[in-house]
Amino acid sequence: MRARTRRFAGRLIGAAVAVALFAAILTIARPQAVWHLLLATNGRLLLVAALTSAAFLAVRGLRLQLLLEHGRLGWPRATLVAAAAQGAALFAPARTGELALPWLLKRTAEQDFSSAVGTLLAARTLDLATLGLWGGAAVLAVRGLTEPAALAISALLLAPIALLPLTLAAADRLALRLLAPRGLAGRRWARRVRRVRRELEKLRRRPARLLAAALASVIMWGLQWGVAWVLLDAMGQRWPPATVVAGSTAAAVANLLPFNLIGNLGTLEAGWTAAFTALGVPLEVAAATGLAAHLWGLIFAAFFGGAAWAVLLLSRKAGNGRTVNVGVSNTGRGGTF
Repeated sequence: MRARTRRFAGRLIGAAVAVALFAAILTIARPQAVWHLLLATNGRLLLVAALTSAAFLAVRGLRLQLLLEHGRLGWPRATLVAAAAQGAALFAPARTGELALPWLLKRTAEQDFSSAVGTLLAARTLDLATLGLWGGAAVLAVRGLTEPAALAISALLLAPIALLPLTLAAADRLALRLLAPRGLAGRRWARRVRRVRRELEKLRRRPARLLAAALASVIMWGLQWGVAWVLLDAMGQRWPPATVVAGSTAAAVANLLPFNLIGNLGTLEAGWTAAFTALGVPLEVAAATGLAAHLWGLIFAAFFGGAAWAVLLLSRKAGNGRTVNVGVSNTGRGGTF
């Protein structure tokens, strides 16, 4: 009970911080300026941004397919799962939507939930490493080859690749020592930790697919920066690509902060505003463009995520209908249902 109370209090504090950040950024940007940017967005370029966002999801689906065992999930269905999981992760409160991916993999790829958590950890680790590569390269392009921050950013975000196997091994040993002796529930949790670890170990034994997934991750985030650049252009803000990548990377890293309510509102805008202001963009412009671009991104995520959920649910119902029809046919031949 105390643990639940602490978790609830932590989420409440995180939500309060996110609301405060969002309110502060909105005050700096001025609501009318944000509304003007949204209304003035070029329709043709907005369509280009939406199509680029769709391409981002397609590559995200390809990466998910590569992180799974060969033949477990096809690319089209993996793309639907990736889009649905992203929508849930954005719109479910306090990051609870992150568990949508394991839940979906359990139902679409018949993967054990704990093993699917391992797939989620692998995907998030690749995200961090890719952000490190893009962020370091962008800072070098903006500040020059002598900028020490580039190396620091890359090293910080690449570190989880090396630390994740060690962390899971330590967690496995602790679970075996501390949880397993505590009855049936403790042994169940120890087995779950072991399955997560084994899923990561199986992935490491597929180096070709892991390398391809890493390459897909680099392309995927490149498309995401493309969405940001096109959206800014659509709102009349044509900034250098390296500046957009550097600032957008900082905004994405800001989402790692444990302050979240819904849609990463507050944390993303704070990271965006701070980064682009440091890169020479006026404070009010940075705040307003961060809010407007984020709102367009949420609209894209809601559209693609909602469509993906609908298709997955309809296909599941169709599959259940075929199962029922087969069962009825069998009973007609004297079988059992």
